[in-house]
Amino acid sequence: ALNGAVGFKPTARRVSRVGVFPLSDTLDSIGPLARTVAECAAADAVMAGEEAVALVQLSLAGLRIGIPRGVLFEDTEKEVSAAFERSVRKVELAGARLADLSIDDLLADLRAVTKRASIAAMEGAGVHADWLATGATTPVDPRVSEPLSRAAAVPATTYIRAIRRRTALVAVMDERLASIDVLALPTTPVTAPTIVSMTGDEALCERTEGLLLRNTQVANQFDLCAISLPMPGMARPAGLMLVARQCHDHRLLRIAAEVEALLKARRV
Repeated sequence: ALNGAVGFKPTARRVSRVGVFPLSDTLDSIGPLARTVAECAAADAVMAGEEAVALVQLSLAGLRIGIPRGVLFEDTEKEVSAAFERSVRKVELAGARLADLSIDDLLADLRAVTKRASIAAMEGAGVHADWLATGATTPVDPRVSEPLSRAAAVPATTYIRAIRRRTALVAVMDERLASIDVLALPTTPVTAPTIVSMTGDEALCERTEGLLLRNTQVANQFDLCAISLPMPGMARPAGLMLVARQCHDHRLLRIAAEVEALLKARRV
């Protein structure tokens, strides 16, 4: 939740990528950042070529929320963890049903098949193959060029196997999520670090980058839709992420609008 913004990641195929410079043909998706869920929904409709309509009110009573405790909750800052628990408790008090739902096995499976290089890195290496082979005309940050260079050396068979396994895991994840309406988890397990704290400590920078990407990339990897809402009571912004099955975008936006209103409501 950048500076308290709402961020929406749609199901990838809903929004055309024509004219967009790619990173990963398999994982890229285009969604809006806005001040509210309603504004995200309006922008998403335009981007997807749909007619914008008002979000119809939806009751949170009986809503089924899965909490994927496990890997995605490891190394979470105490402040973020406390804000998350307060947020989901509010939703539970509004009538939603919370239940733990493990997806660690699916994450581990995809992690194993992409151990040599991520799908994004392998496809990004293809996009940037020319300057990786001949040298860039302008300097490129080593944190960008080095992973792409390593991925460029990965055999095509590794990439093909990763894509095939990912396709299978997307189907398994869709089936796994059929028992709930949304997953709920922290958007990132840590708040944004200062630039100074990251300067000169490569190990810390790499670890922090991994934590900042870890939770959000699940929606891309498994072809899901997701939205991040600002959690109240934070000194620095942190988000509550709601994740839904592919093509359940409109229902996710309706759910998010109700949760947003609940989190913004002041105690009387």
